[in-house]
Amino acid sequence: MRRFISICFLLIIFWSLHGCALIKLREDVQFSKDSCLLFGEIVSPSPLKKPIVVVAYGNNNGIVTIADYSVLSGPGQYEILVPDGNYELFAFEDSNGDFSYNRGEWAGYFGKPDKVKTQAGGAVFGLDILLAAKAKQPVSSFANVLIEFSGGKRKPSTSAGALADITDPVFSAEMGIAGFWTPLEFFKRAGCNIYFLEPYDAKKIPILFVHGAAGSPQDWFYFIKNIDRARYSPWVFYYPSGARLDTISFILRTKLYELYRRYEFESLYVVAHSMGGLVSRSAILEKDNFHDSLNLFVSISTPWGGEARAKTGVDNSPAVIPSWKDVVPDSEFIRRVFAAKIDSSIHYYLFFGHRGGGSLFRPNNDNTVTLESMLDLRAQADALKVTGLNEDHISILSSPEMMAQFKAVLASTEANRGKTHARSKGYVNVQHAFDPPDIKIPSQMALVLAPAGTEERETQLKINPFLPQQETGAIVPKKYDVSLCALGFKTEPDKITLDIKPGKIEEARFTLKPQGMVAGVIAASTSADDSFWGFDKDLPEHVKIRKIKLTGTGLERSLVPVNTMSDRQVLATFLSSRDFAFKNQFAFFDVPAGVYDLEIDAEGCKAFRIKVKSQPGEFVPTSSFRLVLQ
Repeated sequence: MRRFISICFLLIIFWSLHGCALIKLREDVQFSKDSCLLFGEIVSPSPLKKPIVVVAYGNNNGIVTIADYSVLSGPGQYEILVPDGNYELFAFEDSNGDFSYNRGEWAGYFGKPDKVKTQAGGAVFGLDILLAAKAKQPVSSFANVLIEFSGGKRKPSTSAGALADITDPVFSAEMGIAGFWTPLEFFKRAGCNIYFLEPYDAKKIPILFVHGAAGSPQDWFYFIKNIDRARYSPWVFYYPSGARLDTISFILRTKLYELYRRYEFESLYVVAHSMGGLVSRSAILEKDNFHDSLNLFVSISTPWGGEARAKTGVDNSPAVIPSWKDVVPDSEFIRRVFAAKIDSSIHYYLFFGHRGGGSLFRPNNDNTVTLESMLDLRAQADALKVTGLNEDHISILSSPEMMAQFKAVLASTEANRGKTHARSKGYVNVQHAFDPPDIKIPSQMALVLAPAGTEERETQLKINPFLPQQETGAIVPKKYDVSLCALGFKTEPDKITLDIKPGKIEEARFTLKPQGMVAGVIAASTSADDSFWGFDKDLPEHVKIRKIKLTGTGLERSLVPVNTMSDRQVLATFLSSRDFAFKNQFAFFDVPAGVYDLEIDAEGCKAFRIKVKSQPGEFVPTSSFRLVLQ
């Protein structure tokens, strides 16, 4: 029964769901359409290093209503899922563990506080909060309110790399199934995160395990038990598998980005089962800061070509699990994950099982996914090796033969890893100052290193904006154009060319001056059926953005998007604070403080106009600007 319930695409049992289960699924999907993800970072100089609670709440004349909350192990990224509305954000270090704010605990607001207006079915970014020892007294201590909201059970930490016990009930098979059928409810109970099963050890190579649909980290018991724990450190990615895969892939990327900023691990191996392979490939293709550390990708029984039964569900079900839309054959998501090849520096191995069945109504399969889908030619083309085993969709994860093959892959990757990675690194001593010196310091800052004279992707290293001088690295030796980036500020000079040498420290000095900025991403409005938290719909290819216009007191500027800039040209233009529009992205720099009209004229879309605000020294990324197709 466990095997039947746990299979990746549970459409066959959907039709036998009783009324209550169907109603619950419908409610979860509807709530998902009306919800929004809030992203930000908690910055805290507190010496206590206690858990941090972040609360999103409605404030109606002092009456507090909790929308959602997040628990962090320490400073870093948070994400909160709330219904569409207006909220304030408050964070505090829960030094005594009573799940409420007490005077004297380090705390802070987003803004003063500022209201956060959500976007149904979307996301809001840049909601950073700086904790201070003496914070403005909040409208509530949240005593009992949080306990009541959470049903008496505190959420697990969603700090990337939080320590976890894989036997904890929150990681159970039953919870994994709940994450498939009711992804929003799951997210509000357990979040979405990469967990460590042991403290980080730089001497060990991390292996990230990614489960499939209706799965959980406990699916990886056999792998985790049988790998060499003296050499490898298991990480697990836990996510609601019924959610849209674009959203899940993005969160996976943000967690890896956060972990790389913290640990700068030299190597990372990714092992994914079933639908987890689609999620992982989507994240791997992006050129994020951790990309150069990716050495190995192993997919097991992944439906690369999609699943025809998912299309049946999307077309005929009275309620549709959101991830079904992404595993429909030839879906936008599947086309996108094959739009580029896996980088040749990543060793990719494709495994599948062929013990299953077949009939006139269902092609040969592993009891869940068809062989045709698992052996999609696009996936095979990227693989160093394709291996079939006499296992079904579930048994392959506890197969001695699979484990023997996996250990051989690890050994081969280890033998070749040193051939493509520099062992001796360099460093940069970064010095920065603000002009004027008493300006409000931004919460985040990054050092951007772009290999000079090439189109190689850049590296980003986190810089503490509160330290005027600091050393950062380790950096692969070569010549770089080095820039310091803080949103809402113009950096002088905009770049310095440094020749990073093994075992040497180079110097870089920058001055940051506040400047107003209006920037954003243009997307298509979503239908009610396609709305989902954290999900943005790309503009159709035939839609051409004619002009982006910004007007206000004493200012009128226009941009016409171009499609011919390289990624490096876009980056250089942005870092030098020059106005640009590239495809669906744009930015206006050096905009005086004030409120402006932003107009977007696009072929085949209704006229778009919105009020935007510019404040030098402060920039909060806006939600996407969604155009309505005519």
